[in-house]
Amino acid sequence: MRRSRLALLLVALLSLGAAQQGSTPPANPTAWFCPMHPEVTGGEPGRCRKCGMALVAGDPFDTREYSLELTTTPAGVKAGQPATLFFTVRHPGTSALITQYELVHEKPYHLFIVSSDMEFFEHVHPTHQPDGRWAMDVTLPKAGDYRVLSDFLPTGGSPQFVGRTIETAGFTGDLESQAPHLQPDTVFTKTVGSLTAHLELEPSTLVEGQYGHLMFTLSDAKTGRLVTDLQPYLGAFGHALILSEDMRDYVHSHPFEGPESDVSKGAGGPTVTFEGYMPRAGKYRAWSQFQRNGEVVTVPFTVNVATVDDAYRNPGAPAVNLR
Repeated sequence: MRRSRLALLLVALLSLGAAQQGSTPPANPTAWFCPMHPEVTGGEPGRCRKCGMALVAGDPFDTREYSLELTTTPAGVKAGQPATLFFTVRHPGTSALITQYELVHEKPYHLFIVSSDMEFFEHVHPTHQPDGRWAMDVTLPKAGDYRVLSDFLPTGGSPQFVGRTIETAGFTGDLESQAPHLQPDTVFTKTVGSLTAHLELEPSTLVEGQYGHLMFTLSDAKTGRLVTDLQPYLGAFGHALILSEDMRDYVHSHPFEGPESDVSKGAGGPTVTFEGYMPRAGKYRAWSQFQRNGEVVTVPFTVNVATVDDAYRNPGAPAVNLR
């Protein structure tokens, strides 16, 4: 595996000057890769060994961030009043307007809107406009700052997760008043809508720089019976955004590959497992989404990620598996 990745990297470097990631895909893509796991690559079409998604052609080794301009109508967005967000995406090298995008879990553009205190969360999908921009109607519930996170894959390019900030008009508060003060959950069972979600962490102590799993067991909120009628939501039985307290690190995760995540069977549950890689120690909030009876339920949990030293120092911590 290491040798094949090296060969692909050399091909990427040699073809960098010729590849143009503008409005059309390159004639000779650098590699085939998974939109959700870019480290999974191949020399031909196939499926991701981690999540089962179809590999797409592009350049996963080009880590440059695409230019993204965010404008609003009206120019000053007011809390509690409708507004429209517009997004213009351009290639980082040529400044060409990007007009072609890959479908990732049934949508070409995923948008997450999170308030600075991390109490408000929304996962929505802008619409592509004739002029090449993306547009999204929103109503921000309260005054303050919001982090707007764009998740998309330009055709022929590499996966992008680009953040911008909006401050509502007339906001007079300070940074401290908006700062998140996350406290890791100590009870790992929550009821939201028709679902009761029980969360288990694997390993039980999440460690910086390592992969961990969020394993959910879902039951009916009224009867307590295990749920076996989850509906596919955007091509999966669940979606999760895991975001660090300072909003610098993120994971957009989908159910781990396996029989429980096979949407072709039509209905899912009661278990859904997400994989996450948290690069730094600290507090992270995870918003996990499931669909049942046409209702999308969002379940938030806050977890702590330990340093490697603390994980070893704690005699009750599980063995550390470096990957």
